[in-house]
Amino acid sequence: MVDKMSSCKVRLYQESDLLAVREIFTAGCCEHILPSFYNALRQPHNWLLLVVGLLLPMVTTGSIALSILCVIGVLIILWYPGNQFFHYHLNHALVVDLKDVRKYYLQREDYCFWVAELDGEVVGIVAAIPFITQHEKNVELKRMAVSRHHRGKGIAKKLCRTVIDYAQKKGCNAVILSTTTVEVGGWRLYEAVGFRPSHTKEQNTLLLRLAGISWLGYRYDICTST
Repeated sequence: MVDKMSSCKVRLYQESDLLAVREIFTAGCCEHILPSFYNALRQPHNWLLLVVGLLLPMVTTGSIALSILCVIGVLIILWYPGNQFFHYHLNHALVVDLKDVRKYYLQREDYCFWVAELDGEVVGIVAAIPFITQHEKNVELKRMAVSRHHRGKGIAKKLCRTVIDYAQKKGCNAVILSTTTVEVGGWRLYEAVGFRPSHTKEQNTLLLRLAGISWLGYRYDICTST
């Protein structure tokens, strides 16, 4: 059996990669919409909404049809936050940094963008941007995504290591990143690589809080003595 991990190479972005990069990122964002809906359904306060939506019309009007319509309405409300959240971030990326990857990442100091290539096909992406505070010089890992058909081959870990190595060469203190509570595969991957949770931030809108979507911060400390 061919070792797919060994045949996968991570290289700097080229102009010919743009379409593949945009497709991989788009697919990665859109696939989080359904899990965000399931996450909303698991929130106890939303069980109450569904029960009220089912029983209240039936008790007050005796209409089963109205009860069903109310439940459907609640389900639509619970679908909306995740759908809007991930489409917003997708559209923002496509018109800001992924509109011209070379200009945004490769022509700016301490910014970088890589792709993972397997058998001549771009199957993964990742970016790094500087994140400098009063006390630390860090790198932020951004735009991590791997094609669904090529997961489980160690590609995402290799992309993470690329950013970590980049930060180490730059003399940074840490690599940081943000993900969400519904991106379970993502934060499990980061923890497996060695990232540790740094903070949790609740969303500032009622609908996102209703859906149980929060930001999760992660940090990978770099040993400056090596």
